[in-house]
Amino acid sequence: MKRSVETFWATLGEGSLILVLAAIAWAVQQPLIFASLGPTAYELVEQPQLRSARTYNVIVGHLVGIGSGFLAVYLFSAWTAPSVLFAFTLRRGGAAVFAATLTTLVNLVLRASQPAALATTLLVSLGVMQSGRDAASMIVGVLIIAAIGQPMRHFRLKYTEPRPGPISPG
Repeated sequence: MKRSVETFWATLGEGSLILVLAAIAWAVQQPLIFASLGPTAYELVEQPQLRSARTYNVIVGHLVGIGSGFLAVYLFSAWTAPSVLFAFTLRRGGAAVFAATLTTLVNLVLRASQPAALATTLLVSLGVMQSGRDAASMIVGVLIIAAIGQPMRHFRLKYTEPRPGPISPG
């Protein structure tokens, strides 16, 4: 019975986070929902005890990922290179390696580890989302999932037993 309750709350929580984000994106007709917010929702609900699920880590981690991705695109002159959805180029590959490395380094220095931030930086550096409008939408999406995810995270920490995983303070 206990496992069924946990499964119910985890499923409801993760689905609800994505539903609310998708509904807001639809209402404002902006791409506020993107692939790396899925793992972020998972951490907020399934692994709320992890440091990477804290508001600071979610926001700073993804912002560093976005910034690193754009810096890498600039440094590797990848603005005009096709997205990897169409062709893989050395400029995109170099930008991806640099962006992932920089995202990891800066997030470790800032103590803002957020695994999904690497997916965010790859979305930018590989050309899937690299316009100013994309950046603004991603930032707003991150802020929304952090805002709606933290109450869910606190609920899970207080009233349910999250699935086992590494324990970290915060």
